[in-house]
Amino acid sequence: MRILLSWADASSEIAELMQELKSHSHEVVYWIGHEGGERYKLPETIFHFYQDAIDAKPTIGVSGSNFNPPGKDLLEKLHKTESLVLTMMNRLFDRSCVDERRHIYYNMIQYWLGVLNEYKPEIIIFPNMPHFVYDFIIYELAHFLDIRTLVFDDTRISGRLLFFNDLHRGSERLQQELEKNKGCVFNLDDLSEDIQRYCRPRMEKDYDRVPQYIVDRKIKHPFLKWLISDPKVQSSVKNLSFVYKAPRYLYEILRQKRLKIIKKPLQKMFYKMRYNLKDEYNKVQVKPDLSRDFIYFALHNQPERSTSPQGGMFVDQILVIETISSSLPDGWVLYVKEHPVQWIRTGLNFSSSRYRGYYENIANIKNVFLVPEETSSYELIKKAKIVTTVTGAVAWEAALQLKPSIIFGTVWYQDCPGIFRVNGVDSCRRAIHEIRSGFEVDRKKLVSYLKCFDNATIRGFTSPFAGKEAGMNKSESLRNMCRQILKEAASLGFKRN
Repeated sequence: MRILLSWADASSEIAELMQELKSHSHEVVYWIGHEGGERYKLPETIFHFYQDAIDAKPTIGVSGSNFNPPGKDLLEKLHKTESLVLTMMNRLFDRSCVDERRHIYYNMIQYWLGVLNEYKPEIIIFPNMPHFVYDFIIYELAHFLDIRTLVFDDTRISGRLLFFNDLHRGSERLQQELEKNKGCVFNLDDLSEDIQRYCRPRMEKDYDRVPQYIVDRKIKHPFLKWLISDPKVQSSVKNLSFVYKAPRYLYEILRQKRLKIIKKPLQKMFYKMRYNLKDEYNKVQVKPDLSRDFIYFALHNQPERSTSPQGGMFVDQILVIETISSSLPDGWVLYVKEHPVQWIRTGLNFSSSRYRGYYENIANIKNVFLVPEETSSYELIKKAKIVTTVTGAVAWEAALQLKPSIIFGTVWYQDCPGIFRVNGVDSCRRAIHEIRSGFEVDRKKLVSYLKCFDNATIRGFTSPFAGKEAGMNKSESLRNMCRQILKEAASLGFKRN
């Protein structure tokens, strides 16, 4: 079986994975990997540095100029892909206008369609949800050309991976388990120890621990590391623009409470010097009245895969908020809160994801209120009538608390009891009406779902964050993933010679 591996890694473990596949008579014809990966590649494998792929650059020895530009018929069939990609480019091409983004997209279509036609992979493997533009384009072209894809997806339970062939359909293996065990009753004791260890405390009513991924992200994006390594910061030093940008950086330190003595006077000074996202948010925020009937919507950190591609058109979170607002029962309100790492990760400058007027637009929507960032998300979950998100972990946390949720995108937990997946005002209204009419999340069904999840997942991880509490090392994880790849190959009729 000929394999295209879209795996941004450069380690001895990934080399072992490719050797194991080769020992089973499978050939990795093309590998998009991390810098330095060329020393681990097999002789027959074309290596493409993933940063070059991100920047729409061909790899050594493969000239995109030899491939024909895409034609009208193809581009029209990929209109949905184009729409998603143009917003996905907020991550990497934030300063590019729409026309420039579109031409980069056309060039990527030209190159990757040429690669797929020339190297003819029979399966394309992704270690996580494709969302870096180039990999999403490869994924979409693969489905257009009827090439099999296999995507692994970290879940919130560390060391548990779901896998699927179609990101829009989700895990067929999990859905099969749910169908097979329909009507069966399980206890928490029937679950594997790692899942019990994760779920038991989170199912307690007084659970309020900050999710580990939030803690990890805050550690990942400390100010000093960001200052030294961020390409934008390095660029501002070279062109001397740091002179006027430095106040924002210093303010970020102060906002994180790292310098307490002179915080307040300097804050006031910097507020006057520069209008930013925090200013706009503070201007429109309202202290929530938790005694009211309200729905809680947790904004996503953007740009990120959780809204693009997983949210589809609902990458536009204001559209989501407008949809919920139009679905609210009389007397109900919608409380919206910013993601806790949004400003830490992307800074306080306005951007394509959080443009000037973004929060003001939200605050002007009927019966919608932005609540202070420091408001406890767990308190909002517990007091809300319904929790809403595009694909965020807040709905998963709510489900474990037996609180009904509404989601607007595709996510690994979408088949969990108590999760209503909607696509517009009509379906949103129906979901709210059903919940108001007495719907309750059944704990027995939730435990049965967890048992099916237990059976459907494999032990492994792809993100370092997910691997922290996985109870295994990277080599063991990759061996488990390799076994799944070999099963996938066997299902396609490719067996070891």
